Amino acid sequence: MSFLDSFKNIFSFSSKRALGLDIGTTTIKIVELMIDKFNKISLSNYGFLENYGHLERINDAFQTSGLKLMETDVSSMIRELYSKSEFETNVVGMSIPIYSAFVSTLEFPKMPDKDLANAIPYTAKQVVPMPLSDVVLDWTEVIPSKEEVLFRNLDKKIIFLVAISKDVIERYKRIAKLANLNLVSLELEGVSQGRALLGNDKAPTFVLDIGSRVTNLMIFDNGYLRVSKFFDLASGDMSQAISRGLKVDIWRAEKIKKEQGLSASQAQMEIVNLIYPTIDAIVRESENLIKIYREKTGREMKNFFLAGATANMPGLASYLSSQFKGISVTLANAFARVNYNPEIKPIIKVIGPSSAVSVGSAIRILSS
Repeated sequence: MSFLDSFKNIFSFSSKRALGLDIGTTTIKIVELMIDKFNKISLSNYGFLENYGHLERINDAFQTSGLKLMETDVSSMIRELYSKSEFETNVVGMSIPIYSAFVSTLEFPKMPDKDLANAIPYTAKQVVPMPLSDVVLDWTEVIPSKEEVLFRNLDKKIIFLVAISKDVIERYKRIAKLANLNLVSLELEGVSQGRALLGNDKAPTFVLDIGSRVTNLMIFDNGYLRVSKFFDLASGDMSQAISRGLKVDIWRAEKIKKEQGLSASQAQMEIVNLIYPTIDAIVRESENLIKIYREKTGREMKNFFLAGATANMPGLASYLSSQFKGISVTLANAFARVNYNPEIKPIIKVIGPSSAVSVGSAIRILSS
């Protein structure tokens, strides 16, 4: 998906190196990928910058679900990160968070593509909560699996619709320009994540991405993003609960969460009990989304990827496995299809779950 008219020629763009830039709520991640001498995609470089100020000040984040994006500050930090990391290209792909977009799945009777192109904006006018003059529309025709077609007796076209505010798009363009980056690709972050994590796997897959401030829930099926949802309950809420419950400062609480998490000893079960309410709320949201999708399509989840920096919290993957029986819960690894120096495997294990957006954005450019 591309949201800028100026990107229509992206597939004629040729580069042997590309950056993937992910501006999260509290982190900025840049990954540089390259086409190596074996014509494979390899990791060339990476740089991460994290802002912990949000732990004490709720508004101290790079961006929030309220669409706040601190352009000047963020671009300055990107320039600094770019300089210190010594990247070799400024060609970049970026992604737009789901909370900055409106997404919906629409169904239409089978019709010629030309008629469909006319019908989609008309229908979008009924569902998009903003004037169409203020947004850029993009859509993908979803090809359902044979099993879904049979289950639903489906004889329609399925469209995954995305609407992005023109103002949001302009913000990303300005950030790239201020950071001296050549922006050639812009897409919904779920699409980037799916590209990095799924590859050619067509099986129904659930991705749970627990960030610092926002949790994203996504369902992919037959290679397409089918469902995307977010809510403002995430890792930061766990730290706040530990801070209040143990009466320690937020920095100590953050350290306890990262080091002990759900694997605290029996003598420290108070820590686990403070974290459970947030985790269980996320589990309920996830279960509900999976249930609704199963009832609508007849499709059972085969894969479950746990993504985001919180994925590495001790005990979390095991606990989710116990809650989602019959589904294999796996730590997401954005570099599973990317070559890298074996010596940095311990680092890849740490950053793999949280790098899918940036890796997927860079892969899009190199694969075009």
